Amino acid sequence: MKLDALLTERARLLIMATVAANEGPIEFVPLLELTGLSKGNLSTHARKLEEGGYLRIEKKFIGRKPVTEFICTDSGKAALRAHLQEIERMLKEVS
Repeated sequence: MKLDALLTERARLLIMATVAANEGPIEFVPLLELTGLSKGNLSTHARKLEEGGYLRIEKKFIGRKPVTEFICTDSGKAALRAHLQEIERMLKEVS
């Protein structure tokens, strides 16, 4: 087994771990604050994760305010779990 190419990038791993740890959808601003990424970096990396099927991004309006929500897909959770297990395995080999 090898590391997931989409998740080897630090920002994407951080986004996935943060969204997966949330019990439901997480909005853009809280995700921005939790990750410490810039708006552009968050948007760019989230789009790549969405293209890979790991995240679902929903845009809607609440009243007149636009809201963007991020949801971890089942395949995204599985990929994150497998990626982290591979990291653990690798760490055990060097210990």
